[in-house]
Amino acid sequence: MTKKLGMSLLIALALAAITSTAFAQERQEIATGRAEVQSDRQAIVAANLPLTEEQAKTFWPMYREYRGEMEKVGDRLVELVLGYAKSSETLTDAQATTMLDDFLAIQKDENKIRTAWVPKFRKVLPSRTVTRFYQIENKLDAILRFDAAAEIPMVKSEAK
Repeated sequence: MTKKLGMSLLIALALAAITSTAFAQERQEIATGRAEVQSDRQAIVAANLPLTEEQAKTFWPMYREYRGEMEKVGDRLVELVLGYAKSSETLTDAQATTMLDDFLAIQKDENKIRTAWVPKFRKVLPSRTVTRFYQIENKLDAILRFDAAAEIPMVKSEAK
């Protein structure tokens, strides 16, 4: 990982902390935080994905469309986390079942989007560049999820 990527990932991590802390606050604050993360995310991808001028002309509009699809799924995750935050102290088994099923469906939908975009990206970029792009995206997602996971309390289980 380059120094530049390392610093960029630290910035993304700091922004993720702002966003994840906002889960317990109003939706507008979440939307603002997510917009900041998205803006920084594109800058991080741009700094770490070498593209020719021609590749960039084609890739960046596609990237914004791809991220738009991912954001819709991200909206579902935010709603799920907000719902959990509201009910975490009184969570029933039925609610826990629904939330887990919803979470797994969200992950499945994220993977469907990633998979569907691979051939589209491969039409305009060499396979190694597409692979690098997905590595960058994966690292950013891992940082954001790690930070969010640190802020979300564990479900209380029943002692037997």
